[in-house]
Amino acid sequence: MMAKVAKSVMLGVTLTVLAMTVHQVRSGAPQDPLAEWAYPKAKRGVEGTNQPPLVWTKFTTTDAFEKVWEFYWGKMVKGAPISLPPSNVKSGTHYAGTEKEKIVGVYFRDDSPAGKLGVFVVREEKRTISVTVMQRAKEKVTTIILAVDQR
Repeated sequence: MMAKVAKSVMLGVTLTVLAMTVHQVRSGAPQDPLAEWAYPKAKRGVEGTNQPPLVWTKFTTTDAFEKVWEFYWGKMVKGAPISLPPSNVKSGTHYAGTEKEKIVGVYFRDDSPAGKLGVFVVREEKRTISVTVMQRAKEKVTTIILAVDQR
């Protein structure tokens, strides 16, 4: 008797999950706002929140700090109307986009004996993207904190 009840409950749960998945797909559930800025093949941590308007998480990768910095540098300067300085410049601000879609990018980098730290902040019309990249001295893991504020 208990086996029949357990099978019925499992069937009910399975059908409910399937129905919810189909509903999300059909309703055009929102895409992950972090996906566009996520570092390729980085491991996504459990830290963070997926509740808009502020969505953030921690990623880790075994890629060197410099490789991660270059990846985000390329994303930040994409579409810039002027030639930007090389990515080893320690700090700066740039403006891009049209009058309607203003984009402001700010970056800062510090290499110290304790480790390397870099921050990118990109302000678009309806969102702010913040990327913090850090690698402690003598460690082989680079940590990336990625946040998107959709306000």
